[in-house]
Amino acid sequence: MINRVLFSITVLFCSVLLVAQERIVKVDFESSSFKNTPLIPFDQPFILEGEVFKEVEYVEILIFNENSNKVLYSYNWNRNTANNSETFSLLIPGVLKSNSKYDFKVITYTLMNDVQKRKLAESIHQRIDLFFQNSFQFDGKNVIINNPSSVYRELNDLLGEALAFQRSKNSISYAGPSQLVYDAIKAQSDFKFDAFLRKTGSFERDSLATELIDEKVNGMTKLVMAEILPYINTELVQHYRSVTIPSVSTDKEQFSLPVNAGMYAWNKSVSINDASVRNTNFTPGFGFTVPLSGKSTLAAKSKLFDSFGYSMGVLMSPVRDASGTEFVTPGVNLPVYTALGFRLFKVVRFNAGVVIVGEKGLQDFSNLTIVPSVGLALELNLWMGIKK
Repeated sequence: MINRVLFSITVLFCSVLLVAQERIVKVDFESSSFKNTPLIPFDQPFILEGEVFKEVEYVEILIFNENSNKVLYSYNWNRNTANNSETFSLLIPGVLKSNSKYDFKVITYTLMNDVQKRKLAESIHQRIDLFFQNSFQFDGKNVIINNPSSVYRELNDLLGEALAFQRSKNSISYAGPSQLVYDAIKAQSDFKFDAFLRKTGSFERDSLATELIDEKVNGMTKLVMAEILPYINTELVQHYRSVTIPSVSTDKEQFSLPVNAGMYAWNKSVSINDASVRNTNFTPGFGFTVPLSGKSTLAAKSKLFDSFGYSMGVLMSPVRDASGTEFVTPGVNLPVYTALGFRLFKVVRFNAGVVIVGEKGLQDFSNLTIVPSVGLALELNLWMGIKK
């Protein structure tokens, strides 16, 4: 008897482990594909693996909607100092949707040595120096930077491009030039050179202006480099190789209809003695939701809400105004609501819409009124047993 119990517990434990185990999807760098071209899971985590050289220290996974250039999700694998394997393994959370296609980009990075980092710093220094030389202007009277906001944005773009192929293993990021740099650029637009050169000749003015520009360019370049060097001096890795795996399909989900039940607030007004009197109350209701098609980046990235949809249903009792008159939807004998909303935490539906009603007992469709309504309901998927 004890052996049977122990055997049953063992079988149950193994079953739980099998259910809990994430699916493994392997990257084939040579063919730029997933091995055996599998469907990938939706709405549940899976492990992305691939074979890499020992020199690869960092792997970045970018996920896009099919044929899109906008990054939807980004994940990275950072080799531990004790890890000498030739395989990377990264857990992708359950963020993908069913019956959808995604493009995956897998980028590998190798560690930069001191010589490479020094050459990178020298290259950026030269680019910044040339940028500021082209930004300062001498109009015969003043040495200034016109439109400092535009110059600051262009500098930010330049540095973003210069560091586009580097990442920091220390999880330190360079967010662009600081407010201090912007203030310094803006200060250059206020410098008045005319009074300084009032008594000099034309040749002397040009010569002094050139010297002053060189001095200012050197100062601005040093200021920007002072912010970049701490980032370059981290454990920096640089782009080694990348593969793009297009049009990867997720598993198909059996069709289900979201049904919901909850409480709906409404507000019904009535005119009494030429005064508008409102009655606000809560009524239980139930209905169903048709999810809106299309891919929303905001909903896809949000951990709070998802699944925008159009809802329709009925309230379980009539709507009443302040005088006690009951209102229902003709032909149904209960108030019918329609609403747009979104799902919270995958189980709660928030709706905002209207209730379409007429006075109870009357079948006059030409005298319907619109009552605003908001609702909060528990939503579950009703399994339909067919494939999409």
